[in-house]
Amino acid sequence: MLAGDDLAPVALELGGLGTGCAKGLTPFDERRDFALESLDAGIRIRHDSTYDARIQSLAAPNRKKCVKRENGVMLGVAIETRIRELALSFPETYEDHPWGDFPVFKVGSNKVFAWLTVEPKAVQVTLKLTAEEREIAHLLPYVSIARYVGRYGWITATVTDEETLEAALEWLRESYWLKAPANVRDAAFT
Repeated sequence: MLAGDDLAPVALELGGLGTGCAKGLTPFDERRDFALESLDAGIRIRHDSTYDARIQSLAAPNRKKCVKRENGVMLGVAIETRIRELALSFPETYEDHPWGDFPVFKVGSNKVFAWLTVEPKAVQVTLKLTAEEREIAHLLPYVSIARYVGRYGWITATVTDEETLEAALEWLRESYWLKAPANVRDAAFT
């Protein structure tokens, strides 16, 4: 059990024996402030207060950005523009706003293949993936199960830099391919 600042290990059953979690934590906790250690008996979780500092120090200082910017809003606008341009470049696609002020991209006869929301420091794009691609995507720290539609194979990617943007654009192609009519499907990868 985890109690306060106690660093006592928490054993989780793995393999065919079922899975357990301590106080709602999972091995891929979104907060990312827990380190995982592999043991013969399974996995133990320990609190790691230095995680954020170590990740900050590992970040590439010269990582390419979409635009040189003075604030996060410009980056968000640039990311949104690149996602929108790709989504609308596919045959039979159009932009709609059925649920408010954020764009929803549809193909054919009203089939949604993606939508995006712009936040102050990031852009979130929600799209559908194949089961295999979804398994891989969920291992990435910037991907989560989409709210309300996640059980149907949808994920949400938080795009903040060039690396996450490239992954999101590739997934956008796949989402279009999954939802598009058969006669225009191949345009996603040409």
